[in-house]
Amino acid sequence: MCFLLLVSVYGCTRIPLHERSTKIDLLIKVEVDLDHDVNLSYDTTLDPELKGKIEGYIPEYHEVLFYDTVTHDLVTSQIVGSTGGQLYVPVGDYNMVIYGLGTKSTQVKDLYNRLQSDAFTTDITKAMADKFKAIQYNAPADSKASSKGYEDDPIIHEPDHLYVANVFDVNIPAFTGKDIVVTVKAGSSSIIDIYSLEILNMKGAENIEKIDAFITGQVKSNYFGTPTRSADPATLYVTLTPDAVNQRLWTVFGTFGKLPGNENKIYLDITVTDSGGGQYRYIYDVTDQFDDVNNTDNKLVIDGSDINIPKAESGGGGFNPSVDDWENEEIDVPLS
Repeated sequence: MCFLLLVSVYGCTRIPLHERSTKIDLLIKVEVDLDHDVNLSYDTTLDPELKGKIEGYIPEYHEVLFYDTVTHDLVTSQIVGSTGGQLYVPVGDYNMVIYGLGTKSTQVKDLYNRLQSDAFTTDITKAMADKFKAIQYNAPADSKASSKGYEDDPIIHEPDHLYVANVFDVNIPAFTGKDIVVTVKAGSSSIIDIYSLEILNMKGAENIEKIDAFITGQVKSNYFGTPTRSADPATLYVTLTPDAVNQRLWTVFGTFGKLPGNENKIYLDITVTDSGGGQYRYIYDVTDQFDDVNNTDNKLVIDGSDINIPKAESGGGGFNPSVDDWENEEIDVPLS
């Protein structure tokens, strides 16, 4: 996706004490460029949103931010449509940040300073997080389900595409007696990475009701005005889809990126719930696939031959909870 910004400055009679801004026209030409070529074969009827998750959507509106080049403080921010609009910008030198509005899960904050402008997603609900931790702590005491060191990291929803353009040292000149045209060209790209994930060679996909997946060792946000990724760790919550025909589990997910450092391990921690409420936990180390520079398609493929989900029976299995039958209790309520 690319932005072509055409900034035109129009002349008029200068009144020094009153005219503080220069009128400019901003033309934004948006071209779709699929940066993420994820060659995952999937049936869009199972989840039509996956195509949009991979490719992203052209923003209907953009916010244009003008920052002071020395203090990095925000001078003005204005909203334009998908093809641009008319702006009033004070004369001066700026660093510009342009980002698309209308994302579903990615949010922005701290736009008052370019170095602090942050894209993030919210944490999952406390009830969901507590359920995940309860499953961890009640897991069998074997090596695969033992503590991996990420249990206390915040668990966040996965981000969707946020397209951002950074343009540095943009000069908005004062009127010099004739029209002045300033042309700015900027390439815009998504600040998130897209991965596909497949767990193959499993059994019992037809018996699965739900799959909760947690991908550890990710960064929590992206400082998109710089741009740099944060150093705060987070676990990503995603949902896998069971494919009974091919006996696999699969999904496509977005992430702000892997937490840097050789000591950082990436685990796929999944909890499978069968139709009877039984739960089964599996953990896989996918660090090497994340770190593989030759994995240009961002495909994560896991051998799931250890997964065999049986047909649910009365009472369920795994970590299946149970609830005692209700008992009748009579209480005398005085009326006054």
